[in-house]
Amino acid sequence: PGQTRRWLLERAAAGAAGVAAGSALAPGVASAHGGYGGGGHGGGGSIREFGTVAVTTEALTVTLLTELLRRVNLASPGTVPAAVKAVFEGAYAAELDHFRFTRAHWRPTTTMFWIPDGFFGGPGDTVNLTSVGTALVAGETLFINLYLIGVTSFAQVGSRTFARYSAELAGCESEHRVLAETLLNANPPNNVGFEVYSIRQPAGIESALQGAGIGFGTQGSAPGAFYQLAHPPMAPPLPINANTPS
Repeated sequence: PGQTRRWLLERAAAGAAGVAAGSALAPGVASAHGGYGGGGHGGGGSIREFGTVAVTTEALTVTLLTELLRRVNLASPGTVPAAVKAVFEGAYAAELDHFRFTRAHWRPTTTMFWIPDGFFGGPGDTVNLTSVGTALVAGETLFINLYLIGVTSFAQVGSRTFARYSAELAGCESEHRVLAETLLNANPPNNVGFEVYSIRQPAGIESALQGAGIGFGTQGSAPGAFYQLAHPPMAPPLPINANTPS
């Protein structure tokens, strides 16, 4: 609970430090609307690698937000303001849209995740909004980076449509990062001119998350518990707009 956003981001960066960038992968041929399994190189990684990391991390996010909303619904009155709960519910609806879209094109490596207790503020039913904000800001920063990798990867193989889809996803994750900043009383919460693109390979995103204590099908390095993606996932508590790419 006492971990700062800087600590989490530095630990995530440390987890990514050992990932080699720019692996030589031959470009592949893709259809206009899916079936991507080929390559691309020079700072983007293969389309298959990007897609696998994208759908796996979207499964992680849906799983994490499902647990967060469970805790929020059990919290004592006044612990989580109604407006903040609505933000979490809207984020869940968006991330479920993201998972459904990415799952239509790629398969996750796992749907069971080790999530550190500190992300929620403690074990059991604990929910601490500062801890949640810290975790979400760090996570959304990585997910924005991931979809910038997607823009690069699809541009390299000439897929303008899927490059735009990746930009649409990055835009949504950017909204989530700003909203998470408000939980930390950031002044201002919209505090970047350009989004961060510090990790150039999809595997670096998973390595960064593992460095922050998350486990993909295995126990992570921080105290926590295993959580399974619900099948079917929980229905969105409220509706949002633009549920598919445009």
